[in-house]
Amino acid sequence: MAITAQTNAKVESLDGHYAIVLVLPQRSPSHYSLPLFPVKPLKERNKPVKIPVLNELNAKPGDLVELTETSSFLIKLSTLQYGIPGIGFIGGLLAGYFFRPHTLSFPVELYQFILGLIGLIAGGFIGYYWAKMLASKPEKFYRMEKIL
Repeated sequence: MAITAQTNAKVESLDGHYAIVLVLPQRSPSHYSLPLFPVKPLKERNKPVKIPVLNELNAKPGDLVELTETSSFLIKLSTLQYGIPGIGFIGGLLAGYFFRPHTLSFPVELYQFILGLIGLIAGGFIGYYWAKMLASKPEKFYRMEKIL
């Protein structure tokens, strides 16, 4: 059994090797489940969503299936959240160390920190656009764990 977030979905139709599944919002105070996060805008997370999922279990229309995230999605998500901004911050610090001006009216550490923050912001923008690109391909995020 996977240690990822799981949600149930109903198979609506089949499209080649993919099953189009209807994922209903979870009954929780936040009105969305973790698996819907990448494919639904915040204001629409309390509505049902249809997503394509590779039909490895040969599910038929009307079947109730359990969905989990793929491991590659979790690695990409961790890289987006922590890796890219961290690399940007460290890159900015190193740029401040190697390319510092000879005359500064404030401490060199502050200069390095400011460049680190600029690198962090640049990493955030890169991560944001990568996340938007990934959100356009929901079929790569999920897999069918089992038919219920």
